[in-house]
Amino acid sequence: MAVGISAFKQFVKFGTDAYGIERLLRLIQSLITILLFAPTSFNHLPLLSLLIPTSFISPTTPTITTTLTHLRKRLATLRQPLRFFRFLDCFTSAWTIFVTAPTATPSLADTLLRWTDFGSKAFNGMYLLLESAVFAEVVLDVPGVGLWVGGPEAVRQMGLDGQRFWFVSLVCGIVGGVVRLMVSETSGQEGGGGGKEDGDGKGKEGSVKSVQKKRKVLRRVVADMMDLAVPGSAVGWVPLSPGIVGVLMFGSTALTGLEVWERCGRELAVGKAAGRS
Repeated sequence: MAVGISAFKQFVKFGTDAYGIERLLRLIQSLITILLFAPTSFNHLPLLSLLIPTSFISPTTPTITTTLTHLRKRLATLRQPLRFFRFLDCFTSAWTIFVTAPTATPSLADTLLRWTDFGSKAFNGMYLLLESAVFAEVVLDVPGVGLWVGGPEAVRQMGLDGQRFWFVSLVCGIVGGVVRLMVSETSGQEGGGGGKEDGDGKGKEGSVKSVQKKRKVLRRVVADMMDLAVPGSAVGWVPLSPGIVGVLMFGSTALTGLEVWERCGRELAVGKAAGRS
């Protein structure tokens, strides 16, 4: 939590932020997925079934199962309008990376970071573009209102293609994150003795910032690795049961939601500081 900001104010900021709302809906969707599919999925994970008894989370009647199934689908649909124009942001970021001139003699790590960042943004933009392209058919779902001549089959195929783009985007993000961690570790070892020359205060402050930066990168890498299960299972590249996918989706949503939570806290802190000046 940001210093001087109450949890309630931060939650209000988070709950009125488009990214925050989308993360909350995704978290609920992942929980419903776990409730629906955990009994059959946990049969393959005895240790997990001991920690979380399936009788505790298993839907009790067919009516409840049907209700949860419809609710899960509706939550997924509700999230799409919140991402409608987000592909523009991804393409803008990708273009900025592409046109930005590299240093005179970029290292291998710099080159890898540049192209993995570009790939992550560009492929994610393609995923979001295809998702927005079928907005009328998937979200509005009004008879006679649609853009694609191919009908439901064309919409389904575009959805699968979008999942493939998302998968590749996540892979690029993971590779870029691992490279960043390796570069950071190498830089830390090479500059390990420089903190004393700058004074204990500056050295400690730089060390704390470095650790925080590493944690954020590591958190994003772990979240992306968990998220691979969602598009990977949809296109058949990751053979996981829906219950396990739901558990991984819950974990990735919690980690990425924490990023949004921290950003909201920083924005409140900046606004509070500006009000004092």
